[in-house]
Amino acid sequence: MATSSITGLGTGLNIDDLVSAVVKADTSAKQTQITSLQSKNTLNISAVGSLQSALENFEAALTGLKTGKSFAGLSAASSTSTVATASLGSGAVSGSYKLTVDSLAAASKVSSASLSGGASTKFASGGTLSIDVGNNTSYNVSISAGASLSDIRTAINDQLSASAGISANIVTDSSGARLVLSSETTGAGTDLFVSGTGDLSALNINIDDQGNHSLTAQSGSAAGYITESADASYSLDGLALTSASNTITSLSGVSIKLAGTGSTTISVSANTEGLKDSITSFVNAYNTLLSVTGALTGVTTTTAEDGTTSSSAGALVGDSMTRNLMSSLRNALTSSSGESGSLSILAQLGVSTKKDGSLEIDEDALSSGITTYAEDIQEFFSGDNGLINRIGNVTSVYTSSGGLLESKMNSLQSAKASLTEQQEALDRRIDTLTTAMYTKYNNMDNLVAQLNATSESVLSTLNALNNNSND
Repeated sequence: MATSSITGLGTGLNIDDLVSAVVKADTSAKQTQITSLQSKNTLNISAVGSLQSALENFEAALTGLKTGKSFAGLSAASSTSTVATASLGSGAVSGSYKLTVDSLAAASKVSSASLSGGASTKFASGGTLSIDVGNNTSYNVSISAGASLSDIRTAINDQLSASAGISANIVTDSSGARLVLSSETTGAGTDLFVSGTGDLSALNINIDDQGNHSLTAQSGSAAGYITESADASYSLDGLALTSASNTITSLSGVSIKLAGTGSTTISVSANTEGLKDSITSFVNAYNTLLSVTGALTGVTTTTAEDGTTSSSAGALVGDSMTRNLMSSLRNALTSSSGESGSLSILAQLGVSTKKDGSLEIDEDALSSGITTYAEDIQEFFSGDNGLINRIGNVTSVYTSSGGLLESKMNSLQSAKASLTEQQEALDRRIDTLTTAMYTKYNNMDNLVAQLNATSESVLSTLNALNNNSND
């Protein structure tokens, strides 16, 4: 910074104040400009960040509404979830159906004979272990010579667990260790049959002496099935049915997941409350976004206690990007989908626009609209040309990677860096100028001090001469 010195000895002037005044006069205009631009830049960066966050939250809310069945005109429910649960697909019609589950679909689980050597039992020959699922599908597992029972378990899991849904484990008791295989495939005729070559034949399960499939219940230390594969057995409104899976689609447009035996009622009815909640959520999401943009682009006037008024403007007042965004969103709200039957605009569902641009709901008109347009609401909101997609086409231009908001933020960050460089340059100029001014005024002060000293010396000599003359 400035040169440090004792000042004003010759002139009596306050050199610190002089230097400060000169430097300020030379640099204050530029400093004021930089400070003002930095303040505005900081506000704009914060504002664009707030707008980005608000838009992303809005998009997330709409995505949550679009996925699933938020705008489905019908809903499916089960009166007893421990027996079955129901979800709506496409093509369902209103109705009530009695479901009675007699038994669930089962997957095969089998066990080898007990091996007295335990999990470390070795199979010297190695070879191939063939695992059949019913009579139609077969898998071969290669077993290395000298592999242990534990190695075989690992080989089965590595080769079949992910691809075939067959897993292996070892169960040990006082009689030895057993290889237990479980299948994820349910339905009658999907039992597991295991046969091995060489000494791997000790692991044969459900295989007779001739090498044929032969289901045998496990007993004692012998091999056999623990659980036999089976179809689910159930009735729907008294009609006896079976299914290889516990997820059944025998009722058009409804997916039913069987959970246990017993009876339940499956109901398909108008999704009135669900639709009200979803439409209200949509309106709230839009109004929240509008509130943020309004604060960023509006002018607020406040009145003090003494009656004086003052105004403050949002950081994005007059910003064309934000103005275009809101204009495009309003157009998306008011344009017709054209593909949702007789439902084409939000007003038909009791949703209207207030003077400030926010949306409001007339509850009576909403209830009436849901009753009238129940079958068209999902397409209106979630269809390919539905309201949510139209809005998404608008917001993605701003929020996507490389979009308008990112470009705007990059521009602001570049301006911030430039202002930082300008401030650093100005600081260097202030330091240089301050040093120069201190040097200049200190030199002046020293010169004045020298002149004063010479003057005093001359006067002293003259006074001395004058005194001698008088004597």
